[in-house]
Amino acid sequence: MWCMTDRPTGIAALDERIPFLLSQLGAYVAGEFQRRMSDIGVEPRTYAVLMALATEDGQSQRQLSARLGIHRNAMVTVVDALEADGLVKRLANPHDRRVFAITLTDQARRLLPELDKAGRALEDTVTTPLSAAERNTLRELLQRIAGGAGLIPGVHPGLTRGGVDC
Repeated sequence: MWCMTDRPTGIAALDERIPFLLSQLGAYVAGEFQRRMSDIGVEPRTYAVLMALATEDGQSQRQLSARLGIHRNAMVTVVDALEADGLVKRLANPHDRRVFAITLTDQARRLLPELDKAGRALEDTVTTPLSAAERNTLRELLQRIAGGAGLIPGVHPGLTRGGVDC
């Protein structure tokens, strides 16, 4: 009989398959990321848009949509929610009156270091068994695999599908 204190042995054949390991770890990390962001009061999609604006503030909704691979109509909803939460504001674009520049609010700027800290803490937790050199190697290999799969650098596929598991 199986005892709750015993660690399950799992399935050795699957533990040898890279796609399974990536999926297993991805599900774990996505759940942890979502939990940590919700502790701060932010959804993963919010995090992605705020990070995109932190690197280049004042982008239009269309620019954000193209950069993150989110459909234009969905981006309107995302920006509406961010604006309602006081994290972004729409300003008139000085070069084109038909377009709004989406900018971070002071509230969002104060929140960004906490978001970054939570993301880095998760990375540290997940990579604890690795040396600094191994972490760099793992990052480079994962970037190559993601590039080979045609994924948008730094954008979770769940974000573009409307999911929140990023």
